[in-house]
Amino acid sequence: MHMLLRFLLIFLQKNFLPKAALREVTKVQMRVFPIDLDFLMHVNNGMYFSFMDFGRIDMIFRNGTFDVCQKNGWYGVVAGEMIKFRRSLKLWDKFTIETRVRGYDEKYFFIEQRFILKGELMSTGMVKIRFLKKKGGSVHPTEITSLLKDLPANEIDKLGDEWFAFEKKYLG
Repeated sequence: MHMLLRFLLIFLQKNFLPKAALREVTKVQMRVFPIDLDFLMHVNNGMYFSFMDFGRIDMIFRNGTFDVCQKNGWYGVVAGEMIKFRRSLKLWDKFTIETRVRGYDEKYFFIEQRFILKGELMSTGMVKIRFLKKKGGSVHPTEITSLLKDLPANEIDKLGDEWFAFEKKYLG
């Protein structure tokens, strides 16, 4: 329920957020609340993925992807994600999630998300996103990028190969 309240806050602010190009890093500030903690009194590992959702929602509101998808009957789904933890976030920490599109291939967008606390990198996550049509079928990434401005440099060649090699080796 607390995640729903955070989502509503971001959604209500969406028309007032500064616009960003698809190539830009977007930043959203959040705070750690007691409900985000595990029994060791730091942010539960699963909460990081939920926080990352908010960073991506903020990004798509700012860069126009949300509006393009709404207009065309498209929606994004997470196809894979991974995270590396460096340091723990603790109660009441006010941190920033930096989100950026690293690139895309024939099927997916690859998103990098970084958790920053007082200038220090706390963790980094990578997310693989696929867009689908509400009426069925998938959306090629270039269908989306053709409707947006200021595209990112597509860094996917090496990143995509590494991601798929990891999946094939460890996840079957």
